[in-house]
Amino acid sequence: MNKYIVGLGMLFFFNSCKSSKRITSDKPSSSKPATYISTKKIPKIILDSKPSKSFSSNESDLLNDNINSIIQKALSYKGTKYKYGGTSKSGMDCSGLMLMSFKSGNINLPRTSIAQSKEGVEVSKSNVKKGDLLFFKTSGGQKINHVGLVVSVDNRDVKFVHSSSSRGVMISSLREGYWSNVFSEIRRVNNIESVLMPNQANNPSRSYIVKSGDTLYAIARRYSGVSVKKLMSHNKLKSSVLTPGMRLVIPAK
Repeated sequence: MNKYIVGLGMLFFFNSCKSSKRITSDKPSSSKPATYISTKKIPKIILDSKPSKSFSSNESDLLNDNINSIIQKALSYKGTKYKYGGTSKSGMDCSGLMLMSFKSGNINLPRTSIAQSKEGVEVSKSNVKKGDLLFFKTSGGQKINHVGLVVSVDNRDVKFVHSSSSRGVMISSLREGYWSNVFSEIRRVNNIESVLMPNQANNPSRSYIVKSGDTLYAIARRYSGVSVKKLMSHNKLKSSVLTPGMRLVIPAK
């Protein structure tokens, strides 16, 4: 009789645990909506196939200035509504935003996102930098149909500017569930170096993007044989007042 009672008690105990676990998993413990993690795998990213070119400090500054200038151009369209085939502040699509932003840096990109995804070299997510292009497959197919421009990178997040079909030109995060799930690849426009950083021996014409606090005198000192007078004459400046973001062409010696 005692064994029969003990057996019934154990059966009741195990059934109670099973039921309690099921109820706990079905209902969130707080009033906040439950977060569901997608099990969809993010496509494999190819590592850089070639080492990055080494630049002098002046060249690196110039390259960074031009990348920042391209990013600032893209951000200047923030709030612009989405328009398929558009390339202006009256409306633009994702590839149109990239087209106009890079054009401001004297770089010509193809018109469509899938064509832009064939430019430059593919880089790993761990090596992503400002100015890189992010590509997505948002329609559930195998073809790339969306592109964004990386504007900031830290150890935990990558933010990019793009033209969303629902909200227009905006900034999003690669950590967001939707963009993480449809993310495809990262590409670096490798001709950005040859276009923005021409070989000084063969093409002494260089450019400089004015930063806050810059003066013509300070800029002239960066380049051997260049004077303030030459800078003003070469760029047809009527005043020595500079505006951040202004592009100056540096004359030959």
